[in-house]
Amino acid sequence: MFGLSELVARLRDGGERRGICIVGGAALALRYFEREATVDIDAQFIGSHDEMLAASREVADANGWPHDWLNDQAAGFIPHYGRRTTEWETLYDDGTVVIQVASPEAMLAMKLRANRPGRDDADLAKLMALRGIRSVGAAEELYEDFYSGEPLPDRAVRMVTRILEVGLPPAPKPPPRPEIG
Repeated sequence: MFGLSELVARLRDGGERRGICIVGGAALALRYFEREATVDIDAQFIGSHDEMLAASREVADANGWPHDWLNDQAAGFIPHYGRRTTEWETLYDDGTVVIQVASPEAMLAMKLRANRPGRDDADLAKLMALRGIRSVGAAEELYEDFYSGEPLPDRAVRMVTRILEVGLPPAPKPPPRPEIG
């Protein structure tokens, strides 16, 4: 799935613990709900940054993919300093290599932070339905739990308001657990 099995195979030989903590669209598609395919995997790397990039480039070269199919460009958006820290669900762990996805609550907080109109609306609506967020106040509270001291951005407030005016979709069913490794 998404080249993850190939990545695991390349990372197994290193001896030190390595892996990725996936966020963004790939995390949503892997674990929480069906959505349009994403062209890359946004992740936080575990272990040597250079070794992770080298392994991901080998997978890219073997498949004719761009070298940034796996990247850590979104790692700076992962909440680490709030009253609540990001929880991770493990999808694969063989003792040497670990693949995890961010919790749906953390994903919702990150999507609220990104608040890109036309790009995040559907994901926000599905995550709100999944987590039972039925008011702007509840969205603000969740956001501030992860990003303490930062108010929910005005654009995110407008997006949440529009979603609630239209009505939340039914809570999505999660896809089957991916087979990795």
